[in-house]
Amino acid sequence: MTDASDDHGFGGKRCRCCEPGPAQPGFEAAISDQVEQALLHGLFPQPVLRREVLRKVGASAIIGALSSILPIETLKAIAQERKPLEKTKLAVGFLPITCAVPLIYGEKLGSYSKEGLEVSLQKIAGIALIRDKMLNGELDVSQQVMPVPLTMTAGLGGNVQSIKVLTILNQNGNSLVLANKHRENRDPRNWKGFTFAVPFEQSHQTLQLRNYLAAAGLDPDQDVKYRIVPPTEYVASLRVGSIDGFFGGEPGGQRAVYEGAGFIHLISKEIWDGHPCCSVTASESWIQQNPNTFMAFYRAIIAASLHVSKPENRVGMAKVLSEPQYLNAPEVVIEQVLGGTYADGLGSIKKDPRRVDYQPFPQYSAAVWLMTQLRRWNMLKEDVDYKVLAEKVMLATDAARIMREQGASAPVVGFGSERILGKDFDSNKPQEYLASVRKPG
Repeated sequence: MTDASDDHGFGGKRCRCCEPGPAQPGFEAAISDQVEQALLHGLFPQPVLRREVLRKVGASAIIGALSSILPIETLKAIAQERKPLEKTKLAVGFLPITCAVPLIYGEKLGSYSKEGLEVSLQKIAGIALIRDKMLNGELDVSQQVMPVPLTMTAGLGGNVQSIKVLTILNQNGNSLVLANKHRENRDPRNWKGFTFAVPFEQSHQTLQLRNYLAAAGLDPDQDVKYRIVPPTEYVASLRVGSIDGFFGGEPGGQRAVYEGAGFIHLISKEIWDGHPCCSVTASESWIQQNPNTFMAFYRAIIAASLHVSKPENRVGMAKVLSEPQYLNAPEVVIEQVLGGTYADGLGSIKKDPRRVDYQPFPQYSAAVWLMTQLRRWNMLKEDVDYKVLAEKVMLATDAARIMREQGASAPVVGFGSERILGKDFDSNKPQEYLASVRKPG
């Protein structure tokens, strides 16, 4: 593109060779945008012809016609955003679970390099550790389980830092697994005294498990125990008998079946179809310091997410993910998660193509439900404005815009409902929901 100081006047200055004269007073405003001027100059490179066409037809008519065949607004947005990157080498943290597929495949697909980024993927064992590395500035961008970005921003636990959710890495993709000794004990009403492993106290896994137990009539605070276990240690804990079951991300559940240590009681999709699991996060301070780098990474991760969300693109993916630097799990185990045809450990082969999904859009409604659960179980000691917090943390508007720019459809940005355990949750009415589920006293 021509420099803003030359005769073409890009950057809002008058383009001399297209000077319309006094008869066209609105012309400069009509084509002041850099992209529109570039298109006009490309279509009509000869100044005399360009002036004649513009006088007879008008810039607005030409741009309007082009808009029917070219994404003009998208080109404008790209032109505005693609400025020099503040930094090109990024440290990006991921957890060795299938949730991380978009982050891993951003590298494999060249999504990062296309945006001028050199990403160093760092495999980190647990949620608390990856959170602390972000807080310490060791990571530029990080995978994080939901709703931890919300709790960090709300100051739950004492560490107050404004964190933004760029995208949701995955929906579903978790399992509620029990040890084989409980094969004949599938009724959660009989699970008093059980010990469950979860990846983090404030994780969606813990909150979904608590909700499931409460729906069965148990008191999640009194009737069961919880043990914080990194995802890579679920199966070993199950095998040695230190836990009765776990609720965690794959491939943990499928690996428990593969190794004969347990069975899949439910996949998480059967509890809350479309629930968010992990997210891609960055701190607000980092974004402010590196706005162009942030946008470059944002485009890259959405491109990778949209690619891996398509089942036809998952062929051969399990082999790559099974490598030691990524998930370090048997290929056949990962394939059962990604493909959706899987053994449940009880003698059945089940099929669910959406056992795990990778739609990047961050829903406000899911964020509100997760935060109400924290309040419900008194992990959050007082109410917050749940909707305001969701809007502050979940970059839904930005994600939707970039998805559309990349040719994908995006959900409507707003507060909708979630269907969980057969009941509808209205994210516009969090206080009404809490009043209906809180324990008395």
